[in-house]
Amino acid sequence: MLVRLFFILISLAWLNVSAALSQSCNFSMTDINFGSVNLSLGGTPITAGTLTASCTGTPGATITICPNIGDGTGGSTSGNPRLLGNGPRTAPYNLYQPSGQIWGSYVWPYAPLPPILTLPLNSTGSGSFSQTINAQITGTLALAPAGTYQSVYSAGHTLFDYGYAPAQTCSVQSTRAARVAFTVRATNNNSCNISTTPLSFGTRSSLNSAQTASNQISVTCTNGVKYTVGLSNGSNGGTSPVNRLLANPATGQKISYGLYQNAGLSQQWGSTVGSDTAAGTATGLTQVYNVYGQIPVQATPPGGSYSDVVVITLSY
Repeated sequence: MLVRLFFILISLAWLNVSAALSQSCNFSMTDINFGSVNLSLGGTPITAGTLTASCTGTPGATITICPNIGDGTGGSTSGNPRLLGNGPRTAPYNLYQPSGQIWGSYVWPYAPLPPILTLPLNSTGSGSFSQTINAQITGTLALAPAGTYQSVYSAGHTLFDYGYAPAQTCSVQSTRAARVAFTVRATNNNSCNISTTPLSFGTRSSLNSAQTASNQISVTCTNGVKYTVGLSNGSNGGTSPVNRLLANPATGQKISYGLYQNAGLSQQWGSTVGSDTAAGTATGLTQVYNVYGQIPVQATPPGGSYSDVVVITLSY
């Protein structure tokens, strides 16, 4: 009997196919805090926050990130400015890209858009980066009282979408979009600013009659601040608000004079709070006080230049 054996060659080939892995990203955002500011006096306070992203996926792939940031609880009517809120009061500010453009959103109704960020993954399929988000208060708020102004970005105010490039497009939302919460805040301090003009009695040839002159003190404080304005007795040894002294440094001769709060010269102006200082409650706008000076009748001293330095004390 003839037996024939047949061998079947069985082989197995491993297919080295690198399937695309699912991408995954986590985001975090620091609060943006302007700290203590003076909204009454203007200026444009600036600060910044940091957006951090950490992603995994296919090694060597690039992930496109669409960091949409809306208007927060402070709201906005056009995207510029956004608003910080303190009860019914608001303060204008905005968030900016490093390029100076407003950091907006593809999913809010306004024109400003966010930057489109890219994150290359390394050979192990991971990557991370940090991105600065700039912030600036953009206007003077003369009537703003002291307190904390803020806008809270909760789940409904951010949408950070992402996906593999080039398929990911920021104009279409994916199911991967994440929410990131943070707060923007500024503390408006009680603060004041003061300025004045010189008080000059001009040129006189005789002190046989009383001489008068006036100047102004301008006070600007945070809305609602209660304050007093006091005037020292001068730098030449004056003993009271109505016995200040102008002095001639060349001769040592002096001329007596007084400062008053009213044109009728019945209310002297000194430095004792509750007695002879001026008092006011700030509106946030500049408040102007007139200072009335008088040189009473006295012996006429030798000719020359006579002066005094009076220190203004603003207490609040």
